[in-house]
Amino acid sequence: MLEDIYRHEDFVVGSMDNGVEKSIVTTANLLSRLQEREVQIKQNDDSIPSVYKHMARCLNLTQACLAMEFPTLDNDLKFHLASVAELLGYALSKACDVAWTNSPSRSLLPVAWRTAIGRDIQKSLLLDRSGCCPSKIEMLIQAFGSSPQALSFVAVCLHVDGVQSNHASCDERICRLEGSATSRQVPHHVSDSCGCKLLQVDEKLLADCLEKGCLPLLRIRGEHDIDEITVEVIASTDSTLYVALSHVWADGLGNPKATALPRCQLSRVKALVDNLDFHYLPRTAASDLPENASEMLLWCDTLCCPVQSKETQKMALMQMYRTYERASVVLVLDRGLISHRESRVSVIQACLRVATSRWMTRLWTLQEGALPAKKNKLWFQFTKTALPLWSLYNHIFEVSATDIQWRGIVTSIKMRLNTFTHIFDIASIESQGAQLKDVLKGLLYRSVTVPSDEPLIIATLMALDLSRILACKPRKRMNVLWRMIATSPSGVNKDILFHTAPKLNRRGLRWAPRSLLFTNIFFARPVPGKPENRAFLAKVGNTKGLVAELAGIRINMAKCANGLPKILAGFDSLPKYNNGRYGLLLKDRQGSWYYLKHGRDNTSDLLPDLEDLYASISKLKDPWVLYRGTSSNTPEQGKAYDALLTEAKSEQQSQQDDLLCVNVKTQVDFGHLPSKMNQTCQAAYVLAQELASSAAAQAVEELATTDTALDSPVYQEAFQCLDLEIERLSRSPTAVNVLTTSGNSADELGFKRLDDYITRMYRGIYMQVEEYAPGNRKWCVV
Repeated sequence: MLEDIYRHEDFVVGSMDNGVEKSIVTTANLLSRLQEREVQIKQNDDSIPSVYKHMARCLNLTQACLAMEFPTLDNDLKFHLASVAELLGYALSKACDVAWTNSPSRSLLPVAWRTAIGRDIQKSLLLDRSGCCPSKIEMLIQAFGSSPQALSFVAVCLHVDGVQSNHASCDERICRLEGSATSRQVPHHVSDSCGCKLLQVDEKLLADCLEKGCLPLLRIRGEHDIDEITVEVIASTDSTLYVALSHVWADGLGNPKATALPRCQLSRVKALVDNLDFHYLPRTAASDLPENASEMLLWCDTLCCPVQSKETQKMALMQMYRTYERASVVLVLDRGLISHRESRVSVIQACLRVATSRWMTRLWTLQEGALPAKKNKLWFQFTKTALPLWSLYNHIFEVSATDIQWRGIVTSIKMRLNTFTHIFDIASIESQGAQLKDVLKGLLYRSVTVPSDEPLIIATLMALDLSRILACKPRKRMNVLWRMIATSPSGVNKDILFHTAPKLNRRGLRWAPRSLLFTNIFFARPVPGKPENRAFLAKVGNTKGLVAELAGIRINMAKCANGLPKILAGFDSLPKYNNGRYGLLLKDRQGSWYYLKHGRDNTSDLLPDLEDLYASISKLKDPWVLYRGTSSNTPEQGKAYDALLTEAKSEQQSQQDDLLCVNVKTQVDFGHLPSKMNQTCQAAYVLAQELASSAAAQAVEELATTDTALDSPVYQEAFQCLDLEIERLSRSPTAVNVLTTSGNSADELGFKRLDDYITRMYRGIYMQVEEYAPGNRKWCVV
């Protein structure tokens, strides 16, 4: 990279260690040397393409080498090598004028270093952060683990909340402590020594505003003497300016029992609102604000949402979209952010605090942040001042544009914050809600105390009719939400069928997840809007279900050789420990082989045993494996599919559009075997046919027509002859040729592997593909 600028003494220095001189590698001069090299490259425009391509090849080779297993390579050294390589990549892009924001498809450089540094290294950097929930560690790995720069910065700067919490019941998917924090959602005083009384807002005044279709806003006066503080309820108009608070209830501003807060908290909130510095606002927004910002009114959910009357509470919930979208400013109050003195550290660290804050883990705050963010009205309160998100964004992008050492960090922060800032399509019609695929991104690593609140928040974000959800019992809200989504003109993306969360147990909705808070980054989301990706809730005859276009294969148990005793035939004869690397094998009539395995769900790290899968299939009258395919009749070579094991209900089949109703039994992984493995399986199948016609197999078949006991010497001798014939076939010239051409060694290990597959084919321990269905076939998943 540095070519003639490189000087050995810049990067290798001597150091004394207990009287022994050692050489130490240092990167202290790397940035300055890279800047020199950038100037040099730009002075010779003709060399830029060749320099870029050569260095790109070197960095891709570095990534590939680091991804390999080297037991003698220290993990810390491996991580630091990846960090330096990432920095070199950013330096190369800047020197060659290749925009670092370009899509990966247009870049020759390695994009993500996650595979190079490995998950164990990622976790080891973060696990020493005491008090961190496993779900937060997982979020940090997923959000920042692709960049060694970002991950090391997170490990150094990660702020752990001062409150000690026991996360023993939590896992990598969800924080159950946050989800069950009702007992901690009580109002706190600003300081432990304060003993001021609660100030309660009259719920009748709130109800009067809500019944008129207005928002109940608050005017707080007398903040200099907390005993003299008063709160006046003001009905909003179209021109009313107000600040809406967004906060985590467990931080002390929540009260599930009354519309009341300690007077000291009201004084503090009033002071924070009065101190908002509106010169940060864009010119268009600033012109709409009054000269005296202290005249702005306040909206706080704890004080403005009735709790005694369920009917007026529903009115307030139905106004949530309007409340946060029309606010002049939405001010985020998070304990971790308020304890952060932004003047002492960089703005990048402030943004990191936002991206890793508790506020980012709660479900209610998703809508509270997403709605104002689309109009640049979201502010975050730090210790001494509040800053708007758009201002923070602009600053970190300016820094990263010129200083390459921040690019990986800024990119990771941006992607994390985009999970809520980009939920809405700003260019779309103002009243239009978010798409489900974007809401799913926002749900990552969030939790909610009351499970029945989840459909309310999703419906609000999607601008659905919230009254229909509020009209039903809380336990049925998710049912209503899915019916509304799946019967809308745009339907629901058919990928929801492959979501790994537990499903609803409701007729017509057994395809729908009970909760979307189990969403993880591996859940695929194709581009929305394409007709072939849409699915709709429909009624087919007497059956309700989700109608979608999917590819499929109809499968059946293969037949074993004639005359084999039951104990030696089919899947019942497979040893329990012998699950096979590829799982359940499937063969079509053309000699193509596939694998079928249990899919991993979102509630367990353990994969079910393959015997459970065998047992499930054997009970099905008409099993089909459905997957997202193309119009082709067969699965694509080299592609793995998330799939569904289903049972067709022939009596429910509709003559229209050849629609077939199916019940989902379990989720599976499905795909072509690798070409060399396909060759091995097909050869074993052919050799098994030869075995079936051998004298040894004929002898076993003849014994099956007699009353001879299986443990008799006659049977034992026949089985021994059969084993010898299998051994001969697995070492025949045909077998040796197959092993050699398929990349396996023609030695005892290879012979035993082929011996095992011949035995499987002979005993019928595989499945037959009976029929293919193209990707535009319609199914009704019930």
